[in-house]
Amino acid sequence: MYRLDFETMKQVMREHRKTGLLYADLPSGVPGMPEPCRVEIILRAGNIVSCFFVGRSGRRLKEEDASPKLARLGKLDWTFVPQEEVLTEPPSVPGQGKNVITGSLAFPQRLLHLEQWQMVGWSRMHRMVFALADGTRSVEKIAEILSTSPEAVRAVLRDLQAIGVIRL
Repeated sequence: MYRLDFETMKQVMREHRKTGLLYADLPSGVPGMPEPCRVEIILRAGNIVSCFFVGRSGRRLKEEDASPKLARLGKLDWTFVPQEEVLTEPPSVPGQGKNVITGSLAFPQRLLHLEQWQMVGWSRMHRMVFALADGTRSVEKIAEILSTSPEAVRAVLRDLQAIGVIRL
């Protein structure tokens, strides 16, 4: 646990090129979040990939630029949960580089190993797609397994890619 202000914490994570989950519990009063919450920041090689405020009720507030809100809170008790980046390449498949939106062959792969508690705010579909994104299944195969459309899977994959937990 670290007791630091947000700017110092960002600098420490950047300098040490940390990959994992950084979080701090916050009192009520964070703008846009009327209840006590937790700020969860996903880092990859020291860079912030995503930042969410998660309320006790499960309400999530994504922050494109959380710095001003976090800077006003002063020193916080930060906890860092390291994660290993997945360094293995997915199997080589002809046509794999096709566009995810229009192409038929995309093999999404997890970049981080996450524990169940780290996915508490995720929808069931997001958790299932994340679990199936092992680099060996196509978008179509994942959709077939989940009995849903490839378009629905692609939408979830875009969300997961945006927060830096999978690659396409």
